[in-house]
Amino acid sequence: MANFGQGLQAQAALYPELLRTWHHFRDARDAVPQARTRSPHRRRETTPDTMFAVSTQFGATARASPARALRSADRRRASPRVSVPVRSAASASEPVADDARAMSRRALMSTALAAGTLLPNLAARAADMSDSKMVGAYLPEAENEPGFASFVANATRTPALRAGALNPYRVNLPAKWKEAPVSNARSGNYCQPRCDEATTEVQFTEPGSGSLQLIIIPTTKLLIAKQDPTIEDVGDINGILDAISPAITGSVAVEAEEVASAKTVSIDGKSYYRYELVTPFAESGLHNVAVVSTNKNYVMIATIGASEKQYAKSEGDLKKILDSFRC
Repeated sequence: MANFGQGLQAQAALYPELLRTWHHFRDARDAVPQARTRSPHRRRETTPDTMFAVSTQFGATARASPARALRSADRRRASPRVSVPVRSAASASEPVADDARAMSRRALMSTALAAGTLLPNLAARAADMSDSKMVGAYLPEAENEPGFASFVANATRTPALRAGALNPYRVNLPAKWKEAPVSNARSGNYCQPRCDEATTEVQFTEPGSGSLQLIIIPTTKLLIAKQDPTIEDVGDINGILDAISPAITGSVAVEAEEVASAKTVSIDGKSYYRYELVTPFAESGLHNVAVVSTNKNYVMIATIGASEKQYAKSEGDLKKILDSFRC
């Protein structure tokens, strides 16, 4: 009993020292606040039931000193744990993500509106020019003539042009028209530049509208010896028609009663004879419209043949084609 009483006195004497040590530790801790986060690997804290036991690194259990246990218990009582919500990185990025999604939606709506406006027009144009043989698919658009393409025959386009027998010429065509092949016999491929018969330079067709031919006849065949004559040098408007009308109809000469109109127009100082014909025996159709002038030593004819149905549907376009012809 004497020894036990002495042990109690020794522990009582130690108690004030333990209190001072704990207060010193608490003051130092409060003076420097630290942001602590719970780690999944943090060593398990002691609880009141096991305040005198601590877990070691290797799982062994050792008895803690009374001073350490006292400090732990007092610290828990003096500093209750406060849970501070910490915003995660994913939560912090939510406003940015929301803004990005809103911008994406706005961009998508703008694109949809633009597509709704443009796509029908593009689709219609693509449908119109779906055939690559249509002149509108490969020729430039005619100036001041919407829906028409500009055909210009350059110096290598036909046998007569390659031979230097003609100057380049041009004509505007509705975009859906197509060029039709011309055989060697009709084009003069074997005889240019010494052909003495009418030959066909180029030909364009459209089933619903009619067909256009550009035909040349040597002025020598019309007994004109002058070099580079004008159309007036070759003949007057009625005399020329009598001489060239079989080339226009593809068959017989035109009778006077078949001439619906005939007039002379002057363009850029050059005269052109224009004819509207009703030709029941023509190979190219009941209606024929033609423009005639000269090109070097040739009479050059732009003629369009159409049936009654074709002419009723496309008369305006056919006349625009002839109005655009220059040689």
